Amino acid sequence: MTVATHFESRFERWYERLTLVRAVSTVLGIAIALVLVAGALERIVEPDTFTSLGLAYWWAVTTVTTVGYGDVVPEDPPGRIVAAMLMLTGLALIPTLTSVIVSTLLAKHRREEQERLEQMLKRVEEHLNRIERGL
Repeated sequence: MTVATHFESRFERWYERLTLVRAVSTVLGIAIALVLVAGALERIVEPDTFTSLGLAYWWAVTTVTTVGYGDVVPEDPPGRIVAAMLMLTGLALIPTLTSVIVSTLLAKHRREEQERLEQMLKRVEEHLNRIERGL
């Protein structure tokens, strides 16, 4: 099995099991992962500014949510690069991911509704055929 095939198979399983709760969980999981990675990186590259992991995580949460209180800011170029990557990822990835999930949920709902309508049409056709045979 190739990597692409494996990814496709996993995506199909995720898609089939997708519900609103799973969609929200996916978005939150990715946002939390972003915060954890960026906070840890920021603590590593700027230990003088981010004196504790908790402070680094606080900064990452306020940054990824675009609140940005400004109480703690990266001062060195490596820290600013981490910050820029978190900002761009937070601004681009989370809304894009949310849009994809909403689109997927809507497509899934439309497909289920189409299948339901096709089954209903088939039952109506069968009923009409029985009526015609009776006439």
